[in-house]
Amino acid sequence: MKEEQQIRHWADRTVDQLIAEKGNGPFLIASGISPSGRIHVGNAREVVTADIINRVLKERGIETRFVFIADDYEPLRKVYPFLDAEIYEQYVGAPISEIPAPGGEEGLTYSEYFLRPFIESLGKLKIDAEIIRASDLYRDGVLLDQMISALKNRDKIAEILNRITGKEILDDWSPFVPHCRNCGSMKAAFLTNWDEESNDISYKCKKCGNEATVPMVGNGKLTWRVDWPARWAALGVDIEPFGKDHGGKGGSYDTGKEIVKEIFGKDEPFPILYEWIRLKGLGDMSSSKGNVVAIEEVLDVVPPDVLRYFITRPAPKSSLGLDLVKQLLNLVDEVDDETKKQRDVRSIELSQSGGFKPIGIPFNHLINVFQIAQEDIEKVKQILKRTGYTWSSDDALAERCDYAKKWLNRFATDDYKFHVVDVLPESVSELSEEHKKVLGFIADWLEKNPEAEGDEIHQAIYNISKENEIGMGKVCQAFYKAMIDKNRGPRAGWFIAMVGTDVVSKRLREAAGS
Repeated sequence: MKEEQQIRHWADRTVDQLIAEKGNGPFLIASGISPSGRIHVGNAREVVTADIINRVLKERGIETRFVFIADDYEPLRKVYPFLDAEIYEQYVGAPISEIPAPGGEEGLTYSEYFLRPFIESLGKLKIDAEIIRASDLYRDGVLLDQMISALKNRDKIAEILNRITGKEILDDWSPFVPHCRNCGSMKAAFLTNWDEESNDISYKCKKCGNEATVPMVGNGKLTWRVDWPARWAALGVDIEPFGKDHGGKGGSYDTGKEIVKEIFGKDEPFPILYEWIRLKGLGDMSSSKGNVVAIEEVLDVVPPDVLRYFITRPAPKSSLGLDLVKQLLNLVDEVDDETKKQRDVRSIELSQSGGFKPIGIPFNHLINVFQIAQEDIEKVKQILKRTGYTWSSDDALAERCDYAKKWLNRFATDDYKFHVVDVLPESVSELSEEHKKVLGFIADWLEKNPEAEGDEIHQAIYNISKENEIGMGKVCQAFYKAMIDKNRGPRAGWFIAMVGTDVVSKRLREAAGS
């Protein structure tokens, strides 16, 4: 076994450190995301990381509670590129839990529109987290004690924020943001008074001019840098992963851990800092910019275990880029095939989501077979049998073919897409007589060796190209022109074995004009 494979998995080492610092539990693990846009694969790194730690703790017999907090009481900060400006301009500043969903589905809020598919994805990933909505925390008074403490200690919090972030805290700043019940804005309303006996607040709204006195509970929230440590204190959070934006020097974790101790009298949670996931060629994923691939999109094209494995294998602080083409295909095979050298067994264990059905056929190969068979599952079986493949079950094969179809439709580049054309393409007329002659020689060989396998056919094509002093690349280009009307395609020998030597030899004869 290679030396790097002997190193304990990052999740086991993290739990070792956690227990050394905080004892044997019980532990409350928290994760949270704002459903302000499509919840993407980058967000999945947080919740999967939390779930991995939860699984390792449970393996060790330690009691845990795992919660996911949806930040649905956040205001809509601006009209994002994916929103209709004419509709949503009026809602800027209002909580996303209280504005209509994109598309206008009746009875569905903006936050639930984006949260619903994410919760469905958690089910597929077998992440058993208790869903808590921030709007409920505020409406039900769960954070009342923390809101009172924050208002009482406004000056102390301001000093902490100024000292750690270096930013000036204005004299009219308040840790509590009222929610104007006249126009709905949370961004324009500001606190004018707080009654310590009744816990009523008074506010004035700069947007609509409304002035009102209302109960604190359900009519506003704490600002983010106070809200986060308030949750830690109110819920008793012991462990929480968070992105590098929160974990940098002067970030919200730095201010939060001091506020939770000095203001709320609790300890900060054990931090697990993670790096963002980058889309190949597009950079860090961002819901507000629309630069995202939603979790449900990836789960449509690969089994849940594969997405979990992608996130589970590298340590959270490791840079992680997602290539939706070649890398995704390789990941499926890494999970499916126990002989893969780079396969990490411990990560596979922690990636189990139930119901995964390995089939023993490389995903890239199956994608080619699926296209040659023109998406006919019975033809897929015939080709696989003819080329020496077996599979675990028909159900598993059908499921994997469905993933292949969706991957081809959503993420495949033109290099991966093809179909065997029904008639000889007109473009073959552009081939030189020399190239046509070589295609005829290949047809001769195939007719003499109808049972040949892929590697044998490929070697024969190489030998023929060499004998005729034409580069293998040029010969294959002519071959693909005749078969799929493209300059490139799957490796020629294996492609011929999949299509059938008789079918190919007839087409090549036609292309050669013989």
